[in-house]
Amino acid sequence: MSDLLSQDEIDALLHGVDDGDIDLEEEDQLAGEARAYDFSAQDRIVRGRMPTLEMVNERFARHMRISL
Repeated sequence: MSDLLSQDEIDALLHGVDDGDIDLEEEDQLAGEARAYDFSAQDRIVRGRMPTLEMVNERFARHMRISL
């Protein structure tokens, strides 16, 4: 089986969506209410090392030095 769709398969999918034969994922999502988040009120403060963030910072600093 090919990983690419033929033009006929694409057309059939588009017609199926238009006709309502194919359900879309959007209908399955829960309709929730958004809540505002106050970034100034930190309930939990992370006090540990963050190796991934340190690596990103080091790479950024290195590229910045090279570009200057």
